[in-house]
Order: sequence, then C-alpha cells, then structure tokens
Amino acid sequence: MEEEVLLARLRTLNESELFYRDYRLARSSPTGFEEYLSRLDPEKVARMALLIPEWPETIRQEYLEDSYFPRDSREGLHLFKHNCYTPPIPHHHDFFELFYVLEGRCIHQVRDNHSLLHSGDLCFIQPRVTHALDVSDESIVLDILMRKSTFRHYFYSILQGDNLLSNFFMSTLYSDQGIDYLIFHTGEDALLKRDILRLCTESLEKQAYYSTQINAVMTSIFVQLLRRHMETCELPRDQEESSRTAIRIARFLQAHAATATLADIAGEFHYSPEYTSRLIKQTTGQTFIQLLTIIRMENAEQLLRDTALPVAEVASAVGYESAEHFIRTFRRHTGETPGGYRQRKQPKS
Repeated sequence: MEEEVLLARLRTLNESELFYRDYRLARSSPTGFEEYLSRLDPEKVARMALLIPEWPETIRQEYLEDSYFPRDSREGLHLFKHNCYTPPIPHHHDFFELFYVLEGRCIHQVRDNHSLLHSGDLCFIQPRVTHALDVSDESIVLDILMRKSTFRHYFYSILQGDNLLSNFFMSTLYSDQGIDYLIFHTGEDALLKRDILRLCTESLEKQAYYSTQINAVMTSIFVQLLRRHMETCELPRDQEESSRTAIRIARFLQAHAATATLADIAGEFHYSPEYTSRLIKQTTGQTFIQLLTIIRMENAEQLLRDTALPVAEVASAVGYESAEHFIRTFRRHTGETPGGYRQRKQPKS
C-alpha cells in the first residue's frame, strides 16, 4: 500500500470516531447532554463496543491478551489506529503497549503524571499500569500491542545492554517494581516513521508471512531507538532506582542460570544470603528458586524452539543433571512435555 493511500485511510474517520466526535460536541453543551444520552441506542452502543463514561457497563478497566491475540498462535503483535475523539478511559492490560503519534498530539496520563505528546513521540507502557490516552481531535495515534511471550521469543536478544529501553522490559519481566512507561521523542525521524507505517500496512493487508515481516520491522524499530534516540528517552524519575536491583539480579541469573546459587548472587552483590533472599522476594515477587526456574524454563523454551538438541542435552544446558527432573519441571511450568512444546513451536517442514 502506498504511503499516501495509507495516510488517506488513516485520516478518514470511521463510524466509531464519528460517534465520539458527536459525543464530545454534545458534552460541551451541559444543557443538552442529558437529552443526547437519552437518545442513544443501547443496542448500537453494545454492537459497536463504544465506551461511554456515563454508562459504567460499557467501560472495561482490564484488557487481556485473549481479546486481541488468537490462542496457540505465533502472532504476537497487533496494531490499530487509536480512535479519534475517544474519551480518556483509565485501564490496564496484561501485555506491552506502545503508541506512536503519527500526526497531531495527545495527552497520556499515568497516575498523576500528564504528558503532552506530539508527532514523532513514541511511548512504551508496561503491563498492569493503569493509564489513559486522550486524543481530543483528529490526530493520528497508532497503537501497537505486544505479548510478553513475543518479546521474550523474538526481541530479547536485541536488548541485552544496560540502557533504559532494556531495563524497561527487564523490570517488567522479572520485577514487581517495573518502570511504568518510557517516552522517546523521535521528532522528524523519517526512517522510524517509515517503519511504523510498514507495520501498519502489514497489519492491514495481512499478506503471506506478514507475521514474520512484522517481527522484522519491529526489530528494526528497536535498533533505531537504541542507535539514535536513547538521549531523548524519559521515564518517571522516581522509578528508575527502585527497579535497578531487580534488573541487576535478573541479568546475573540469566547469564549464570545453569549453575547459579543463592550464595553466588549474594557474593556478586556483596550481600548476605539471607538478605539476598529477602531482596529477591521483595523486588520480584518470587523466591530465588522460583525466579531461577522461570529463567531456566525460558532458556529451555528457546533451545527447544530454535535448535535440534536432544531433550537430555537441553536439560543439561539449562542446569539440570537429570533429564527426568527437567521434563517434570518443564511440564509443571508449561503444561506440556519438552517434546510436545518443540513439535508445536518449530516450523513445519
């Protein structure tokens, strides 16, 4: 799809946006707003899944992966245009969200923090964070939703460095004290804008292998942010330090998951084992063994998915002396055997 054709499509108001425009106009007239609400058709509101703050039954405060992503699918990115004129509704979700201001501006709210964002601004929001987005005119804001599992499987290797973008994802995956959001001010970065529009085109056209292509374009976006825009990155200042310890511990465990002990971590960070145990529980919500098992199982999933190593060698590589122990743990963690997981995840020849 040519860029001008795509932009014309994005600039055309859909039926929901026309509704929300009328809603905002009616709300600006207090004397006529009650009459406007009384004339609304509840069946139409339900059919179109419209959000009306005055009708609590239309409001969802939590959105789950199943609402956007098909089960048992490798598809892990979902992109759409945020409806213009939609009233700002506080909500949270169990997946990553990022939005990009393509044209115009919007206001993003997290707790008491209000950020006015303009064209070229890109915001990452972590799961479980309650936020609201106000697009009060015909500005174009693109939403990109990403499963946590998709990040682990496809993008984690890009973000191994010690930088804010990497720390954002790490704090979310392994900490109860994650960074709420990151904002990148990319300005007139034509390459980044081009990739965002490519994501949009692939999502709309859904040609063969579009899911693979979307992952490749998203990888390019991450690389561009790391190369050219880390100096523009901003985050809630009160959160960076609180998540730093959990991130350092998770990084150490990922690098030494096959052999690490609680004593190893205590020695690395110059703490006592007792204090280290409490610190891990406090910052991640997991015990040391639980966190170590999670990381080992993620490493095992990667080896099963991307290599042909026998299950016994996978077990040894991730830290299990007994293949039987590994298989039991893997099944308890994932609900399936290593062989079943490999068969489901590896591409069919």
